[in-house]
Amino acid sequence: MSAQAQPDQRTQSRAALLSYGASFSYQITLGLIQVLIPLYALHLGYDLTLLGVIVASQAVFGLVLRLFAGAIADQFGERWVLWASFVTMIAGMVFFVASGFFWMLILGQSFVGYSRATYWTATQSYVSRINPERSGEIYGRLNAFGSAGGLIGAFMSGVLVITLGYGAAFAITGAIALAGFLGCLAMPPLAARPVRRGFRAPLGHIPGIARHRGMGLAAFAAFVASMSMIMASVLFIPYLRELEYTEDIVGGMQAVGVAGSVAIGMVFGHVLARLGRQWTYTIALLMVGLVTLGLSAGAGAYATLVPLMLLYGTFRSALGILYPIAGADHSSPNQRGMAMAYVGLYWGTAQLVAPLGFGALAGAVGLEATLWTAGALFLLAGVLFPVLYRWFVPGAEQTFGERA
Repeated sequence: MSAQAQPDQRTQSRAALLSYGASFSYQITLGLIQVLIPLYALHLGYDLTLLGVIVASQAVFGLVLRLFAGAIADQFGERWVLWASFVTMIAGMVFFVASGFFWMLILGQSFVGYSRATYWTATQSYVSRINPERSGEIYGRLNAFGSAGGLIGAFMSGVLVITLGYGAAFAITGAIALAGFLGCLAMPPLAARPVRRGFRAPLGHIPGIARHRGMGLAAFAAFVASMSMIMASVLFIPYLRELEYTEDIVGGMQAVGVAGSVAIGMVFGHVLARLGRQWTYTIALLMVGLVTLGLSAGAGAYATLVPLMLLYGTFRSALGILYPIAGADHSSPNQRGMAMAYVGLYWGTAQLVAPLGFGALAGAVGLEATLWTAGALFLLAGVLFPVLYRWFVPGAEQTFGERA
Protein backbone atom coordinates (compact mmCIF):
# COMPACT_ATOMS: atom_id res chain seq x y z
CA MET A 1 0.00 0.00 0.00
CA SER A 2 1.53 3.32 -1.01
CA ALA A 3 1.85 6.13 1.52
CA GLN A 4 -0.01 9.40 1.30
CA ALA A 5 0.39 12.48 3.50
CA GLN A 6 -2.24 12.68 6.22
CA PRO A 7 -4.21 15.89 6.88
CA ASP A 8 -3.26 17.89 9.96
CA GLN A 9 -5.07 17.18 13.22
CA ARG A 10 -7.49 20.11 12.89
CA THR A 11 -8.49 19.07 9.36
CA GLN A 12 -8.90 15.46 10.49
CA SER A 13 -11.24 16.51 13.28
CA ARG A 14 -13.28 18.77 11.01
CA ALA A 15 -13.47 16.15 8.25
CA ALA A 16 -14.54 13.44 10.70
CA LEU A 17 -17.20 15.57 12.41
CA LEU A 18 -18.71 16.78 9.13
CA SER A 19 -18.66 13.21 7.78
CA TYR A 20 -20.58 12.10 10.84
CA GLY A 21 -23.07 14.94 10.32
CA ALA A 22 -23.55 14.09 6.66
CA SER A 23 -24.03 10.43 7.53
CA PHE A 24 -26.58 11.35 10.20
CA SER A 25 -28.73 13.41 7.83
CA TYR A 26 -28.37 11.07 4.86
CA GLN A 27 -29.35 8.01 6.86
CA ILE A 28 -32.42 9.73 8.20
CA THR A 29 -33.57 9.69 4.57
CA LEU A 30 -32.55 6.03 4.20
CA GLY A 31 -34.30 5.10 7.42
CA LEU A 32 -37.43 6.74 6.05
CA ILE A 33 -37.42 5.26 2.57
CA GLN A 34 -36.44 1.73 3.64
CA VAL A 35 -39.73 1.59 5.52
CA LEU A 36 -41.85 3.94 3.41
CA ILE A 37 -41.23 2.28 0.04
CA PRO A 38 -42.23 -1.31 0.95
CA LEU A 39 -45.17 -0.03 3.02
CA TYR A 40 -46.28 2.20 0.13
CA ALA A 41 -46.04 -0.67 -2.37
CA LEU A 42 -48.10 -2.91 -0.07
CA HIS A 43 -50.57 -0.05 0.48
CA LEU A 44 -51.01 0.24 -3.30
CA GLY A 45 -51.81 -3.47 -3.52
CA TYR A 46 -48.64 -4.83 -5.15
CA ASP A 47 -47.90 -8.48 -4.34
CA LEU A 48 -44.65 -9.80 -2.86
CA THR A 49 -43.09 -10.56 -6.24
CA LEU A 50 -43.69 -7.01 -7.51
CA LEU A 51 -42.54 -5.65 -4.16
CA GLY A 52 -39.24 -7.43 -4.75
CA VAL A 53 -38.97 -5.83 -8.19
CA ILE A 54 -39.67 -2.36 -6.79
CA VAL A 55 -37.14 -2.75 -3.99
CA ALA A 56 -34.50 -4.20 -6.35
CA SER A 57 -34.95 -1.54 -9.05
CA GLN A 58 -32.85 0.99 -7.16
CA ALA A 59 -29.77 -1.20 -7.65
CA VAL A 60 -29.87 -1.64 -11.44
CA PHE A 61 -28.33 1.59 -12.73
CA GLY A 62 -26.41 2.19 -9.54
CA LEU A 63 -24.16 -0.78 -10.31
CA VAL A 64 -22.57 0.97 -13.29
CA LEU A 65 -22.62 4.36 -11.63
CA ARG A 66 -20.44 3.14 -8.76
CA LEU A 67 -17.45 2.81 -11.07
CA PHE A 68 -17.83 6.32 -12.45
CA ALA A 69 -18.36 7.66 -8.93
CA GLY A 70 -15.11 5.99 -7.90
CA ALA A 71 -13.27 7.45 -10.90
CA ILE A 72 -14.59 10.95 -10.15
CA ALA A 73 -13.68 10.59 -6.48
CA ASP A 74 -10.10 9.55 -7.34
CA GLN A 75 -9.68 12.34 -9.89
CA PHE A 76 -11.50 15.32 -8.40
CA GLY A 77 -12.22 14.44 -4.79
CA GLU A 78 -15.01 12.67 -2.97
CA ARG A 79 -16.93 15.80 -2.01
CA TRP A 80 -18.29 16.37 -5.53
CA VAL A 81 -19.68 12.85 -5.62
CA LEU A 82 -21.14 13.23 -2.14
CA TRP A 83 -22.95 16.43 -3.09
CA ALA A 84 -24.42 14.74 -6.17
CA SER A 85 -25.72 11.88 -4.03
CA PHE A 86 -27.84 14.26 -1.95
CA VAL A 87 -29.20 15.97 -5.07
CA THR A 88 -30.29 12.68 -6.68
CA MET A 89 -31.98 11.60 -3.44
CA ILE A 90 -34.03 14.81 -3.59
CA ALA A 91 -34.94 14.06 -7.23
CA GLY A 92 -36.09 10.54 -6.32
CA MET A 93 -38.49 11.88 -3.70
CA VAL A 94 -40.09 14.15 -6.32
CA PHE A 95 -41.21 11.07 -8.31
CA PHE A 96 -42.65 9.38 -5.22
CA VAL A 97 -44.61 12.51 -4.35
CA ALA A 98 -45.88 12.83 -7.93
CA SER A 99 -47.50 9.40 -8.40
CA GLY A 100 -47.97 5.86 -7.09
CA PHE A 101 -48.00 4.40 -10.61
CA PHE A 102 -45.68 1.38 -10.91
CA TRP A 103 -43.26 2.92 -13.39
CA MET A 104 -43.08 6.16 -11.40
CA LEU A 105 -42.05 4.08 -8.40
CA ILE A 106 -39.38 2.42 -10.50
CA LEU A 107 -38.13 5.81 -11.72
CA GLY A 108 -38.06 7.20 -8.20
CA GLN A 109 -36.19 4.12 -7.02
CA SER A 110 -33.68 4.56 -9.84
CA PHE A 111 -32.75 8.01 -8.54
CA VAL A 112 -32.54 6.61 -5.02
CA GLY A 113 -30.19 3.97 -6.44
CA TYR A 114 -28.03 6.65 -8.07
CA SER A 115 -27.84 8.38 -4.72
CA ARG A 116 -27.01 5.32 -2.67
CA ALA A 117 -24.35 4.10 -5.11
CA THR A 118 -22.53 7.44 -5.16
CA TYR A 119 -22.97 8.23 -1.47
CA TRP A 120 -21.33 5.08 -0.15
CA THR A 121 -18.48 5.13 -2.66
CA ALA A 122 -17.62 8.75 -1.83
CA THR A 123 -18.11 8.52 1.93
CA GLN A 124 -16.12 5.33 2.39
CA SER A 125 -13.25 6.66 0.27
CA TYR A 126 -13.23 10.03 2.05
CA VAL A 127 -13.35 8.58 5.55
CA SER A 128 -10.64 6.02 4.80
CA ARG A 129 -8.19 8.85 4.03
CA ILE A 130 -8.80 10.92 7.19
CA ASN A 131 -6.49 8.75 9.31
CA PRO A 132 -5.89 5.14 8.19
CA GLU A 133 -4.51 4.20 11.62
CA ARG A 134 -7.90 4.98 13.19
CA SER A 135 -10.04 3.38 10.46
CA GLY A 136 -11.92 0.99 12.78
CA GLU A 137 -12.74 3.82 15.20
CA ILE A 138 -13.76 6.31 12.50
CA TYR A 139 -15.83 3.82 10.51
CA GLY A 140 -17.50 2.68 13.71
CA ARG A 141 -18.44 6.23 14.72
CA LEU A 142 -19.55 7.06 11.20
CA ASN A 143 -21.83 4.04 11.37
CA ALA A 144 -23.08 5.06 14.83
CA PHE A 145 -24.02 8.58 13.72
CA GLY A 146 -25.57 7.20 10.53
CA SER A 147 -27.46 4.58 12.49
CA ALA A 148 -28.76 7.26 14.86
CA GLY A 149 -30.13 9.03 11.79
CA GLY A 150 -31.55 5.76 10.53
CA LEU A 151 -33.23 5.20 13.90
CA ILE A 152 -34.93 8.59 13.69
CA GLY A 153 -35.96 7.97 10.08
CA ALA A 154 -37.33 4.49 10.77
CA PHE A 155 -39.30 5.72 13.77
CA MET A 156 -40.64 8.76 11.87
CA SER A 157 -41.74 6.71 8.85
CA GLY A 158 -44.78 4.99 10.31
CA VAL A 159 -45.78 8.05 12.35
CA LEU A 160 -45.65 10.29 9.28
CA VAL A 161 -47.75 7.86 7.26
CA ILE A 162 -50.46 7.67 9.91
CA THR A 163 -50.54 11.40 10.66
CA LEU A 164 -49.77 13.05 7.29
CA GLY A 165 -49.92 10.35 4.58
CA TYR A 166 -47.40 9.00 2.11
CA GLY A 167 -47.10 12.12 -0.06
CA ALA A 168 -46.11 14.32 2.87
CA ALA A 169 -43.74 11.65 4.20
CA PHE A 170 -41.83 11.52 0.91
CA ALA A 171 -41.78 15.35 0.72
CA ILE A 172 -40.28 15.56 4.22
CA THR A 173 -37.65 12.98 3.18
CA GLY A 174 -36.65 15.21 0.28
CA ALA A 175 -36.43 18.24 2.58
CA ILE A 176 -34.09 16.37 4.94
CA ALA A 177 -31.88 15.41 1.98
CA LEU A 178 -31.73 19.08 0.99
CA ALA A 179 -30.64 20.03 4.51
CA GLY A 180 -27.93 17.35 4.39
CA PHE A 181 -26.66 18.67 1.06
CA LEU A 182 -26.31 22.18 2.46
CA GLY A 183 -24.50 20.86 5.53
CA CYS A 184 -21.92 18.77 3.68
CA LEU A 185 -20.83 21.70 1.50
CA ALA A 186 -18.41 22.63 4.31
CA MET A 187 -16.47 19.34 4.24
CA PRO A 188 -12.73 20.10 3.79
CA PRO A 189 -10.60 18.62 1.00
CA LEU A 190 -8.07 16.07 2.20
CA ALA A 191 -4.60 15.29 0.83
CA ALA A 192 -3.95 16.43 -2.73
CA ARG A 193 -4.59 13.93 -5.50
CA PRO A 194 -1.95 12.83 -8.03
CA VAL A 195 -1.80 14.51 -11.44
CA ARG A 196 -5.20 14.16 -13.13
CA ARG A 197 -5.03 11.97 -16.19
CA GLY A 198 -8.67 11.55 -17.11
CA PHE A 199 -11.05 8.72 -16.28
CA ARG A 200 -9.20 5.93 -18.07
CA ALA A 201 -6.39 5.93 -15.49
CA PRO A 202 -8.53 5.16 -12.42
CA LEU A 203 -10.77 2.80 -14.38
CA GLY A 204 -7.64 0.97 -15.50
CA HIS A 205 -6.96 0.02 -11.88
CA ILE A 206 -9.99 -2.27 -11.76
CA PRO A 207 -8.31 -5.45 -13.11
CA GLY A 208 -5.53 -5.20 -10.53
CA ILE A 209 -8.00 -4.52 -7.73
CA ALA A 210 -10.13 -7.48 -8.81
CA ARG A 211 -7.13 -9.83 -8.85
CA HIS A 212 -6.09 -8.94 -5.31
CA ARG A 213 -7.13 -11.81 -3.07
CA GLY A 214 -7.78 -9.53 -0.10
CA MET A 215 -10.27 -7.55 -2.16
CA GLY A 216 -12.16 -10.80 -2.59
CA LEU A 217 -12.75 -10.72 1.16
CA ALA A 218 -14.09 -7.18 0.88
CA ALA A 219 -16.36 -8.23 -2.00
CA PHE A 220 -17.74 -11.21 -0.06
CA ALA A 221 -18.28 -9.04 3.01
CA ALA A 222 -20.07 -6.38 0.96
CA PHE A 223 -22.43 -8.94 -0.58
CA VAL A 224 -23.49 -10.56 2.70
CA ALA A 225 -23.75 -7.21 4.50
CA SER A 226 -25.96 -5.86 1.72
CA MET A 227 -28.16 -8.94 1.77
CA SER A 228 -28.61 -8.61 5.53
CA MET A 229 -29.67 -4.96 5.09
CA ILE A 230 -32.14 -5.52 2.24
CA MET A 231 -33.92 -8.40 4.00
CA ALA A 232 -35.62 -5.89 6.29
CA SER A 233 -37.41 -4.26 3.35
CA VAL A 234 -38.38 -7.34 1.38
CA LEU A 235 -39.00 -9.87 4.19
CA PHE A 236 -39.29 -8.37 7.66
CA ILE A 237 -41.64 -5.48 6.87
CA PRO A 238 -44.09 -7.60 4.82
CA TYR A 239 -43.94 -10.31 7.51
CA LEU A 240 -44.82 -7.82 10.26
CA ARG A 241 -47.67 -6.48 8.14
CA GLU A 242 -48.84 -10.07 7.55
CA LEU A 243 -48.96 -10.43 11.35
CA GLU A 244 -51.21 -7.32 11.35
CA TYR A 245 -48.82 -4.85 12.97
CA THR A 246 -49.73 -1.25 12.05
CA GLU A 247 -47.43 1.09 10.11
CA ASP A 248 -46.25 2.94 13.21
CA ILE A 249 -45.35 -0.32 14.96
CA VAL A 250 -43.52 -1.56 11.87
CA GLY A 251 -41.51 1.68 11.78
CA GLY A 252 -40.87 1.39 15.51
CA MET A 253 -39.53 -2.14 15.16
CA GLN A 254 -37.19 -0.99 12.42
CA ALA A 255 -36.05 1.79 14.78
CA VAL A 256 -35.30 -0.82 17.45
CA GLY A 257 -33.06 -2.60 14.97
CA VAL A 258 -31.26 0.62 14.16
CA ALA A 259 -30.70 1.23 17.87
CA GLY A 260 -28.55 -1.89 17.85
CA SER A 261 -26.57 -0.37 14.99
CA VAL A 262 -25.92 2.77 17.02
CA ALA A 263 -24.66 0.74 19.97
CA ILE A 264 -22.25 -1.44 17.98
CA GLY A 265 -20.98 1.54 16.00
CA MET A 266 -19.82 3.37 19.13
CA VAL A 267 -17.77 0.42 20.39
CA PHE A 268 -16.88 -1.31 17.14
CA GLY A 269 -13.22 -0.27 17.16
CA HIS A 270 -12.77 -1.93 20.57
CA VAL A 271 -14.67 -5.05 19.50
CA LEU A 272 -12.55 -5.43 16.38
CA ALA A 273 -9.35 -4.98 18.38
CA ARG A 274 -10.46 -7.60 20.89
CA LEU A 275 -11.86 -10.26 18.55
CA GLY A 276 -9.90 -9.68 15.36
CA ARG A 277 -11.37 -9.59 11.88
CA GLN A 278 -11.96 -13.32 11.34
CA TRP A 279 -13.96 -13.86 14.53
CA THR A 280 -15.90 -10.62 14.17
CA TYR A 281 -17.06 -11.70 10.71
CA THR A 282 -17.86 -15.23 11.83
CA ILE A 283 -19.89 -14.25 14.88
CA ALA A 284 -21.80 -11.59 12.95
CA LEU A 285 -22.75 -14.02 10.16
CA LEU A 286 -23.87 -16.72 12.58
CA MET A 287 -25.92 -14.30 14.67
CA VAL A 288 -27.68 -12.78 11.63
CA GLY A 289 -28.67 -16.32 10.63
CA LEU A 290 -29.88 -17.28 14.09
CA VAL A 291 -31.88 -14.08 14.58
CA THR A 292 -33.51 -14.45 11.16
CA LEU A 293 -34.61 -17.95 12.10
CA GLY A 294 -35.80 -16.61 15.45
CA LEU A 295 -37.96 -13.96 13.78
CA SER A 296 -39.88 -16.63 11.91
CA ALA A 297 -41.01 -18.04 15.27
CA GLY A 298 -40.86 -15.06 17.65
CA ALA A 299 -42.25 -12.10 15.72
CA GLY A 300 -45.76 -12.60 17.05
CA ALA A 301 -45.12 -11.10 20.51
CA TYR A 302 -43.39 -7.88 21.57
CA ALA A 303 -41.46 -9.71 24.31
CA THR A 304 -39.53 -11.68 21.69
CA LEU A 305 -39.76 -9.35 18.67
CA VAL A 306 -38.05 -6.36 20.33
CA PRO A 307 -34.86 -8.19 21.46
CA LEU A 308 -34.68 -10.05 18.15
CA MET A 309 -34.81 -6.79 16.19
CA LEU A 310 -32.21 -5.25 18.50
CA LEU A 311 -29.85 -8.17 17.96
CA TYR A 312 -30.47 -8.17 14.23
CA GLY A 313 -29.61 -4.49 13.93
CA THR A 314 -26.43 -5.00 15.95
CA PHE A 315 -24.99 -7.84 13.91
CA ARG A 316 -26.09 -6.75 10.44
CA SER A 317 -24.46 -3.39 11.19
CA ALA A 318 -21.23 -5.12 12.20
CA LEU A 319 -21.13 -6.69 8.74
CA GLY A 320 -21.81 -3.27 7.19
CA ILE A 321 -18.82 -1.72 8.98
CA LEU A 322 -16.46 -4.57 8.15
CA TYR A 323 -16.61 -4.49 4.37
CA PRO A 324 -15.25 -0.94 3.79
CA ILE A 325 -12.51 -1.68 6.36
CA ALA A 326 -11.54 -4.73 4.28
CA GLY A 327 -11.56 -2.58 1.13
CA ALA A 328 -9.29 -0.02 2.79
CA ASP A 329 -6.96 -2.73 4.17
CA HIS A 330 -6.16 -4.03 0.70
CA SER A 331 -6.01 -0.88 -1.46
CA SER A 332 -3.73 2.14 -1.75
CA PRO A 333 -5.00 5.64 -0.81
CA ASN A 334 -4.67 6.88 -4.40
CA GLN A 335 -6.93 4.06 -5.64
CA ARG A 336 -9.33 4.14 -2.70
CA GLY A 337 -12.27 5.54 -4.65
CA MET A 338 -12.08 2.79 -7.27
CA ALA A 339 -11.51 0.15 -4.58
CA MET A 340 -14.66 1.21 -2.76
CA ALA A 341 -16.54 1.37 -6.06
CA TYR A 342 -15.39 -2.16 -6.95
CA VAL A 343 -16.48 -3.50 -3.56
CA GLY A 344 -19.70 -1.54 -3.94
CA LEU A 345 -20.52 -3.53 -7.06
CA TYR A 346 -20.98 -6.58 -4.84
CA TRP A 347 -23.10 -4.58 -2.42
CA GLY A 348 -25.24 -3.38 -5.35
CA THR A 349 -25.47 -6.89 -6.82
CA ALA A 350 -26.95 -8.16 -3.56
CA GLN A 351 -29.37 -5.21 -3.55
CA LEU A 352 -30.56 -6.43 -6.95
CA VAL A 353 -30.44 -10.21 -6.53
CA ALA A 354 -31.72 -10.58 -2.95
CA PRO A 355 -35.03 -8.68 -3.34
CA LEU A 356 -35.83 -10.41 -6.62
CA GLY A 357 -34.93 -13.84 -5.26
CA PHE A 358 -36.51 -13.50 -1.84
CA GLY A 359 -39.57 -11.74 -3.29
CA ALA A 360 -40.17 -14.51 -5.81
CA LEU A 361 -39.56 -17.20 -3.17
CA ALA A 362 -41.92 -15.51 -0.70
CA GLY A 363 -44.57 -15.27 -3.40
CA ALA A 364 -44.22 -19.00 -4.08
CA VAL A 365 -43.80 -20.56 -0.62
CA GLY A 366 -44.69 -17.80 1.84
CA LEU A 367 -42.76 -15.40 4.05
CA GLU A 368 -42.10 -17.75 6.95
CA ALA A 369 -40.45 -20.40 4.77
CA THR A 370 -38.40 -17.68 3.07
CA LEU A 371 -37.17 -16.43 6.45
CA TRP A 372 -36.00 -19.98 7.23
CA THR A 373 -34.15 -20.11 3.91
CA ALA A 374 -32.45 -16.75 4.49
CA GLY A 375 -31.42 -17.71 8.02
CA ALA A 376 -29.95 -21.00 6.81
CA LEU A 377 -27.88 -19.19 4.17
CA PHE A 378 -26.29 -16.93 6.78
CA LEU A 379 -25.60 -19.84 9.11
CA LEU A 380 -23.88 -21.68 6.27
CA ALA A 381 -21.79 -18.59 5.47
CA GLY A 382 -20.78 -18.30 9.12
CA VAL A 383 -19.76 -21.95 9.38
CA LEU A 384 -17.66 -21.74 6.21
CA PHE A 385 -16.17 -18.31 6.87
CA PRO A 386 -13.03 -19.32 8.82
CA VAL A 387 -11.92 -21.39 5.82
CA LEU A 388 -12.81 -18.60 3.39
CA TYR A 389 -10.96 -16.04 5.48
CA ARG A 390 -7.71 -18.00 5.54
CA TRP A 391 -7.93 -18.32 1.76
CA PHE A 392 -8.63 -14.61 1.20
CA VAL A 393 -5.99 -13.46 3.70
CA PRO A 394 -3.19 -16.06 3.84
CA GLY A 395 -1.35 -16.05 7.14
CA ALA A 396 -3.98 -14.00 8.95
CA GLU A 397 -5.05 -14.72 12.50
CA GLN A 398 -6.43 -18.15 13.20
CA THR A 399 -6.89 -17.91 16.97
CA PHE A 400 -9.47 -16.02 18.98
CA GLY A 401 -8.44 -12.50 20.02
CA GLU A 402 -5.52 -11.87 17.62
CA ARG A 403 -5.66 -9.03 15.15
CA ALA A 404 -5.05 -9.41 11.41
